[in-house]
Parts: sequence; C-alpha cells; structure tokens
Amino acid sequence: MDPLVLLLIVVTSILTVLLVIVGVQVVMILKEVKTTLTHVNKTLDAADGIVSALSRPVSGLADIAAGVKTGLSLAESFIGWVSSKTDHSNSKKTEDVE
Repeated sequence: MDPLVLLLIVVTSILTVLLVIVGVQVVMILKEVKTTLTHVNKTLDAADGIVSALSRPVSGLADIAAGVKTGLSLAESFIGWVSSKTDHSNSKKTEDVE
C-alpha cells in the first residue's frame, strides 16, 4: 500500500475514535445537566412552598391590622357622637337655667 493511503486510514481511524469518545462524554455531561436541573427544580419548588407558607400569616396580620384600624375609627366616631350628644344636652340645660 501507498504510505499516503495508509496515513489517511490511520488518521481517519484515530479521529473517528476521538469523536466517538467526545460524543459519549457530551451525552454523559447532558445527563448530568438534566439531573442537576431536576434537583434545582425540586429545590425551587420547596422554596416556593416555604415562601407561600410564610406569606399567609403575614397577609393575615395585615388583615388584622386593617380590622383594628377600622375598629378604632369606629370607636372615635362613636365617642364623637356621644360627646356631641352630651354637649347638646348640657347646652339645653344651661339655657333652661338662664
């Protein structure tokens, strides 16, 4: 055989073997990336559950605060109404005395 043909066959064989090895490595890396992404997805799901569990009591506290604020404004209105009624009755008594 011609040395040039023999050299081409050897080089082609070596490149083929190297490309097969690189291809196998790429497939293994892609499997590892898939496994890593699965773990990351599970972690993010768990974090989402924790955040939603923490946000429920906080929103409940906000509702309680709004209720207290409404109650206080209602109490202030009632006290103002009672004091205005008391002022009117006191002013009528003073007018009756004079």
